[in-house]
Amino acid sequence: MAVYTGLVNFGWTFFFQIANTIIIFLVLKKILFKPVREFMTARQKGIEDTINEADSIHNNAMALKAEYETKLSQVKEEGREIIKDARHKADEQAREIIKESQEKASMMINHAENEIKRENVKAMNELKDEITSLAFMTAEKILKKKLSEKDHNELIKEFVEEVGETEWQS
Repeated sequence: MAVYTGLVNFGWTFFFQIANTIIIFLVLKKILFKPVREFMTARQKGIEDTINEADSIHNNAMALKAEYETKLSQVKEEGREIIKDARHKADEQAREIIKESQEKASMMINHAENEIKRENVKAMNELKDEITSLAFMTAEKILKKKLSEKDHNELIKEFVEEVGETEWQS
């Protein structure tokens, strides 16, 4: 039977177990720990690179967003300017159209006034001729004689000169 005096017996077995543990540790360190450490280091570097790349992409995205917001603001301002210019041009065209219409209306009124004056003069002349004819017919009937054409023209001329000098009243 074996007698246990303590937890650990310091004999040859103990030294062989320690030696075996050290050898296994060194073999595992050479075969397993170094590749695992390299894998973990590579994985850590990959994660850091991915985080740095994501930060870079985020920064670029924020810069592009700021640029697009600036451009959008400029486009809105340009749109306002275009609308303002269009309104100004439309107002100017409206004023020009109104001015042209007023000028045309004024010309039409002047033309109508001139036409009325011509028609008035024409009517007055026709009226003078009609009155002259009536006056001569009346005078002819009064005299009961026929005037010769020469006398007739001479009387008309005298009458027109007398009547033409006075203004006709309406």
